[in-house]
Amino acid sequence: MNKYYSLLLCSILAINVVGQKSNTDFPSIINELTETKTAPSKKTNQNKSATVIWSDSFDNASNWTIGAPNLQGQWEIVSTTPSDVDQYMGAMASTSASDGFGVFNGVQYLLTASVDVQDATLEMVSSIDLSGYQSVSIEFEQRYRAFNYDETYVEFSNDNGVTWQQVLINDAVATNDPAIQEVFSLNISNYVGGSANAKVRFRWLNQSDDDSYGSGYGWMVDDVKITVLPDNDIQNISSWIFGENSNGVEYGRTPVSQVEPNYFVGSYVYNYGALDQTNINVNGTFTGPSTFTTSATAAIIENDSSLAIENLETLSLSVGLYSGDIVTSSDADTLGSTNFTDNSFLRNFEITNDIYSLDGIGNHPTGYESLASIGTFSWATSVDNSSSDGFIVATMYDIQQTTYVNSVQVLLTSTTMAGAEVILHILDTASFINSVIYTNDVYTSDVITVQSSDVSNGFIEIPTVINAGWDPTTNTNTWEEFQINPGAYFVAIEMNSLNNTYPIGVIDDNTVNQPGWASAIHFGLQVPTPTSYTNGNAFAIRMKLSDGNVGITETASNISIYPNPSNGVITINADNNLTNIVSIYDITGKLILSERLQSNSNIDLSSYNKGAYIIEVLNNNKTYTEKIILK
Repeated sequence: MNKYYSLLLCSILAINVVGQKSNTDFPSIINELTETKTAPSKKTNQNKSATVIWSDSFDNASNWTIGAPNLQGQWEIVSTTPSDVDQYMGAMASTSASDGFGVFNGVQYLLTASVDVQDATLEMVSSIDLSGYQSVSIEFEQRYRAFNYDETYVEFSNDNGVTWQQVLINDAVATNDPAIQEVFSLNISNYVGGSANAKVRFRWLNQSDDDSYGSGYGWMVDDVKITVLPDNDIQNISSWIFGENSNGVEYGRTPVSQVEPNYFVGSYVYNYGALDQTNINVNGTFTGPSTFTTSATAAIIENDSSLAIENLETLSLSVGLYSGDIVTSSDADTLGSTNFTDNSFLRNFEITNDIYSLDGIGNHPTGYESLASIGTFSWATSVDNSSSDGFIVATMYDIQQTTYVNSVQVLLTSTTMAGAEVILHILDTASFINSVIYTNDVYTSDVITVQSSDVSNGFIEIPTVINAGWDPTTNTNTWEEFQINPGAYFVAIEMNSLNNTYPIGVIDDNTVNQPGWASAIHFGLQVPTPTSYTNGNAFAIRMKLSDGNVGITETASNISIYPNPSNGVITINADNNLTNIVSIYDITGKLILSERLQSNSNIDLSSYNKGAYIIEVLNNNKTYTEKIILK
């Protein structure tokens, strides 16, 4: 039912939503990447205690008008989430979902792959008298998941629906990200503040062509409220810390060898209150191996405006995890004030000995971590004809100092199956963006098969130790780690599901707002024109760096290989439980097989001809070599 409230009686509870994210496209030339991130639009989904003027919980469908029937769908008011919507984006979890909510079901059209223009509205029947309230906001609970061309608007009329103004919302939600469930609020003073005939409607718009897979998953709304804005309320929408030369990319883990001397530290501050705010301060405190503080200021933020406030800090960082709390304040909204609960934003990062990762999985503040995934299962095979085989995901890394790559670790989805294949590519950013991955790689691995142990571990580790030459006199190899020089590189994983037989996916960390090209995808093998896209936020593709001293001139003493002679199946045992890189050569020194095996693993050579072979096992950067006989 519609409800009007006495100013003396009712207020809403504060709800804080964290983990803002976006997927902003950047220019196609890497040196044009900006050092600051795209500012949020003038809206927020962080909420405050406020006085409620009017509300509706969708418990009476007659309070709402559904727009004219549309061949491609229209709104419904239901009390149970439609089954297909529930399957693809989960059930509506609003406070009063059981008594009704509005839903636009886009899933049914997405699945048919035939989408005309969609334009559907859900409009309140009666207008609201806001003539006594100049500063107002709207709040509602929503559940939404994006796909391609769908757009979600909240529209406002101050003349009882004759004319409308619209605000695009959810535009920062990336295609195929998990559904968001949140309370959303927006300052609407400039649209209907002081109006005696205010109206609100929700609008779903999709302007895709036929067969373009343009329809979205769906949008559900509930518990709409009109509230009075507080006079003074600035909000810390998001905070960051990133290197001066990192192109705005925030790395979750940075090896000490790649740490920069100067870091930008700051926040996006939004003035949600009715009054302009003066003397804005952004103060950060980071604790870890050492403690440091940061500070940035701005003179004023006008009502319903946002501002990026940052400072370039010279920092001395040591190995360890740093936990940061960045707090914003103004003259009128300061510690102890009524609306200070959303002035803080937490941000963690780690300095490591050797691990370089864009993702911060496992290190994020409690309640902040937001994960998704992309893989060979993310699209139907017919989309670009290349989703199951040859699909590539990539993460960008800035190398500040010449170093060596020991291995690359990729965090896998739980749906990954043993038998899938991967190839590691390391290439300069221009090559990836211009889609010349296969010709301009600076490093390419062999085809590596995902093992059941990789799936159990939740990751696959791909070594980059390469064979620099075979010495037939000693029956040994000279090994070297891959050297990488200063510059910006994509570390890319090519995935092959063998025509959807063995699906494989990579975890995507959406917790921290990253530039569009920080992570990207590429369709290449089966499309007429190989194409790279800015998609994903922070793929969990991690590099392990070293000083290049692989130490493999040392001989491993913890390896045993048996039986020898063998009928074909041999056991390789290492007593330190580390992964072994096993290489098998024929008597001429030709490599015939290379695999990664766990300790106490068997390898079947029964398909090879009888005779002598050399088995070389790389374990903990030491080698063990033995000649075996197949009989």
